[in-house]
Amino acid sequence: MIAPPAQSDDTPDRLAGLVAALAACEGRLNQIIEAFEHLESGVVLYGPDDRLVFCNRRFRELYSEIADLLVPGAEYREILRGWYRRGFELRVTMDEETYLEARVAKHLDPDEGDYEFLMTSDTWLLVSDRKTADGGVIGFRLDITARKRAEEKLAQSEERLTRLLEMSSDWYWEQDEHYRFSHISGGMVRSTGIDPDHRYGRPRWEIPFLGISREQMDEHRRQVEAHEPFRDFQYAYALPSGEIWWVSISGDPVFDAAGAFKGYRGVGSNITEKKRIEAQIRELAEYDFLTGLPNRLLLASRFDFAIRQAERHNEGLALLFIDLDRFKNVNDSLGHHVGDRILAETAQRLLSHTRATDTVARHGGDEFIVMLPGATDAASLAHVAETLLQSLSAPYNVTGHELTVTPSIGITIWPSDGADLNALVKNADLAMYHSKAQGRNQFSFFRSEMNDRVNERLSVENALRRALQRNEFSLEYQPIFRIPERRLIGVEALLRWNSEELGPVAPARFIPVAEESGLIVGIGEWVIRESCAQLRRWRDSGLDEFPVTVNVSAVQFKSKRLVEVLLEATREHGLTPGDLEIELTESALMSEGDTAVSTLDDMGRHGFRLVVDDFGTGYSNLAYLKRFDIVKLKIDQSFVRDITTDPDDAAITRGIIGLAKSLGLRVVAEGVEHAAQMEYLLACGCEEAQGYMLSLPLAPLVMQKNF
Repeated sequence: MIAPPAQSDDTPDRLAGLVAALAACEGRLNQIIEAFEHLESGVVLYGPDDRLVFCNRRFRELYSEIADLLVPGAEYREILRGWYRRGFELRVTMDEETYLEARVAKHLDPDEGDYEFLMTSDTWLLVSDRKTADGGVIGFRLDITARKRAEEKLAQSEERLTRLLEMSSDWYWEQDEHYRFSHISGGMVRSTGIDPDHRYGRPRWEIPFLGISREQMDEHRRQVEAHEPFRDFQYAYALPSGEIWWVSISGDPVFDAAGAFKGYRGVGSNITEKKRIEAQIRELAEYDFLTGLPNRLLLASRFDFAIRQAERHNEGLALLFIDLDRFKNVNDSLGHHVGDRILAETAQRLLSHTRATDTVARHGGDEFIVMLPGATDAASLAHVAETLLQSLSAPYNVTGHELTVTPSIGITIWPSDGADLNALVKNADLAMYHSKAQGRNQFSFFRSEMNDRVNERLSVENALRRALQRNEFSLEYQPIFRIPERRLIGVEALLRWNSEELGPVAPARFIPVAEESGLIVGIGEWVIRESCAQLRRWRDSGLDEFPVTVNVSAVQFKSKRLVEVLLEATREHGLTPGDLEIELTESALMSEGDTAVSTLDDMGRHGFRLVVDDFGTGYSNLAYLKRFDIVKLKIDQSFVRDITTDPDDAAITRGIIGLAKSLGLRVVAEGVEHAAQMEYLLACGCEEAQGYMLSLPLAPLVMQKNF
C-alpha cells in the first residue's frame, strides 16, 4: 500500500482569515447601519421569510405607535395586526383577517411603484417598497407632510387669486409658444365687454387695435419674439358697439426645466378711465388724445423752431389747413364714436403721406394742420395737397359702414402769406373755405383778395345783426298783372335794406349772408308780419282786395315755426290764409325731404297757397305738383329774357305753360321787359306776368296812389 502524500496543516490560518474577513464585513455593515440611522427617510428590511431584519431610527419615529413591535425577527403579519388593532389604519373598513391577507400579499409582491399615504389625519408619507435579491423586501418612508401642506396652501392661494381675479377688473392670460392666446381668466368680460373666446388662437398683433401705430405694435412683437419680459404695454381696441377701450398688458416668458420656450403669461388691466384722465392732462399739454397728434400748443412750439431753422438756412415753410367736408353729418347720424374712428384714421393717413420732419397736428374738431418745413414751391405743394386729397377721400370702413369723407384744403406759405403762425393759420383757413365754396374736395392757395371777401362778408353780417333793431329794412311791392286787361291781381313783397353803416345794400349782396348766418329766419318773420300789416292798411284805405306773395328761403322753410308765424301774422291783422301766397324755389321745395312734406301739408290744411318760383331751374321732379297744394308756377326770367330769340328758351316756356294748364295751375312770367315778350307769352296762353315793362317795384304809398 502506498501512503498518501503529506499535507501541511494551514487550517488555523484559514480560520483566522475568515474571522478577519467577517470582522471587516461586520464593520462595514455597522457603518451602513450607522448611515441608515442618520437618514431622513425611514428604512425597513424584511427577509425572505417576511420577518423584520432591520429598521432605522427614523422608521421607528414615523411608526412610534407600534415601535415596541419593531424588533428583529418580528413577523410582518404580527406587526400589521398590532397596527390594525391599535386603530391606526385609516384606509379600510374590512375585517381584520381580510385586511391582513390583502396587505401581506401586497407586501410580499410590491408593485415597485411609489405612492403617497395618509398615515394619520395630519401626516403624509411617500411609500417606496422594492424586492431584494434574496426575496426579501426593503422599504423607504419619507415624511412629505410639509410638502403636502405647502401644496395645499398653494392651491388655496391659487383659488383665492382666481376668485379675486373674477371679482377684479383685471385678468390673467397665457399664450402658447406661437404667442397665441390659450387661456384668459378674471374680469375681462366684466371690465371690457370682450369675450375671451374671441381672443383664443390668435396672437395679440393679429387682433384689431387702435391708439398706437403699426410700428409700435411691430416693436412689441419683436420684443415678444425675443422672449423678453414687458411691462405696461398700452393700446386700445373697439367694442362691437364702437366704444374704444384702453388696456395695459404686462407679461413674462415661460420656459420649461430644459430651458425651452413655452409661451407667455401675464396680466391685463382696463385703463380706459386712466386714459381719459390722462387725455385731459395731455390736452392741456401737447398731444391730442384721440389721434395722438400734436395739438395747437406743440404745433406752436415746433413752428417757432422751424422758423428759426428757416431763417438760418434761408428756406421757407408752408401750412396746409385741412377740414373734413360735412363731418358733422357723420357724428349726427352715426354717433361720435364713429366720428372718432374716422378722425383717428385720418390722422394715420396724413402721417403716412408726410415726412418725419413734417408736423401733422389736430387743430380742433375735424380740422388738421400739416406744417411742411422747407417747402415753398407751388408745384410741389400742389402735389402734396393732391396726394392728401386722394388719400383722405378713400372710403373709411368703420363698424360695418363704408363712409366717404372728403377734405377741403387751404395752403399758405411763410413769409409771404403771414409772418407768424396765427396769420398763416388764419389765411390758410380762408383758403380752405374758398375750396369749400368752389365745391369741396379740392385745395386752394391763399390770395390776398380772399381777405377782402371775408372782410366784406363779416361787415355785412355784423351790420345785418343790428338791422332789425334799427328798423333798417323796408318792403317794396312789385305788381302782378293779368295781361289781357292789364289788371292788378296781386303783388310780390321784395325786401330792401338801407344800412346805416353800408348804405343801400343790394339783395344779392346780403341775402346769401343772411341765409348762411341763419339771420334770414328772423328777417323772414319780419317780412311776413310787415306784409300782412301793409295789406291790412291798404284794405282799410279802400284798395281792391288782392293777395300778397311772400318769398320764404330754404333756411326759413326748415324752421318749425314757419306755419305758426304765418297763422299769427294773418290773425293779428284780420286776414285769412288765402290772402297770403307763399313763394318757394323749386330747389328748396325738393331738397328738404320729410320736413318739406310735413310743413307743406300743414300749410295746406290751414289754407295757405303755395307758389313755385323759378320753375324749371331746379330738380324738375313733377310728382310734387300733384302731391302738394300748389296754385301757381312762376317762369324764371332767365327763360323769359330771350324768349323771342332763343328757340330753346321758347320751347321750355311753352312746355311750362302747357304743363301748368294741364294740371289746372296758374302760371306767371317773371322779368317781362318788352312788348314782344308779353305778346309771345299771351299767344302761348300765359295770362299773368310781372316785370319792369308792367311796373317797377313800388313803395307802399306809391302803390296806394297808383292803384
